[in-house]
Amino acid sequence: MVTTVFTNTTRTIPAEVGQGVGGLADLSGNDNHATQATAAARPIYQTAPDRVTIDGVDDKMTVTVPVGGFTGTMVLGTDQGTASYGVNIPAGPYDIGGRGGLYFPGNAIVGQLIRDGALSEGDAEATEAYFVSNGATASYGAVTNFSTFWRDWSEITSFPLIDTSSGTLFNAAWDGCNSLTSFPLIDTSSGTKFYASWRDCKSLTSFPLIDTSSGTSFGQAWRDCSGLTSFPLIDTSSGTDFYLSWFNCTILTSFPANAFDNVKGGNFNNAFLNTNLTQTSIDNILVSLVASGIAAGTRVFNQSGGSAPSAAGEAAIDTLRSRGWTVTVTGGY
Repeated sequence: MVTTVFTNTTRTIPAEVGQGVGGLADLSGNDNHATQATAAARPIYQTAPDRVTIDGVDDKMTVTVPVGGFTGTMVLGTDQGTASYGVNIPAGPYDIGGRGGLYFPGNAIVGQLIRDGALSEGDAEATEAYFVSNGATASYGAVTNFSTFWRDWSEITSFPLIDTSSGTLFNAAWDGCNSLTSFPLIDTSSGTKFYASWRDCKSLTSFPLIDTSSGTSFGQAWRDCSGLTSFPLIDTSSGTDFYLSWFNCTILTSFPANAFDNVKGGNFNNAFLNTNLTQTSIDNILVSLVASGIAAGTRVFNQSGGSAPSAAGEAAIDTLRSRGWTVTVTGGY
């Protein structure tokens, strides 16, 4: 078997079980080897299966991406799942093991392939199968906590339809994935926490109708998604927190009717600041908040940008204020 894991950065001393990894060999022949000079930040080599474990604090390897960068496909096999992503990685240092060693979809790397140029679907599947045959977990289907798994992975341009059906926590899972242009209809039916899940995904132009019926926390979930122009009628009936949820979605014009008819809580503070809602959309939101009947909790609603409400929206504001809400909207009503 070819030795790819070494204790030193010059890749002359093969690593043994339990030792820190200073060098990982690039098998492509292009000499894009990964290194880690700091002993405390080195992943640990393990066997049965072969893998390098990372501590989620600072463990990482660094590759120097050549001039022109890599635009293509990344296949990543970990102890918790295996998947293929579209990526655009600029020239310069690139972290293997998550951003700064902090954010990574698993606790160990079994295999990682980065190709400058798209892999065919068949080749991607074959690479995933190879990693799985060498000890990677095939599916993310057993994972319950996806929090910060892909946070700040700004190189990801497309995300796969992985199995997230067991996931309950999605806090900041894709926060900072600002190169994602679309998002798949993943299974979030068990999800309860979506705090900052898609914050700063500013290249998303649309969002899928995912199942959020169990979600209680949506604070900052779509904050700074400045590419969204419309939003679907997701189920927010279990929601209690919408603080800053759509804040700074600067071109968001269309928001559906009945979105909050059955919500459980009243914290909408700053949820729609710096948006571009049409009159119909702001009316939709205000009328829906009235329908919810919320008369307790943090009853603040404020809007800036976009259109002022119509007479129907103003009537809804009067009702909300009579229930103890503080309401501020475009137009100063």
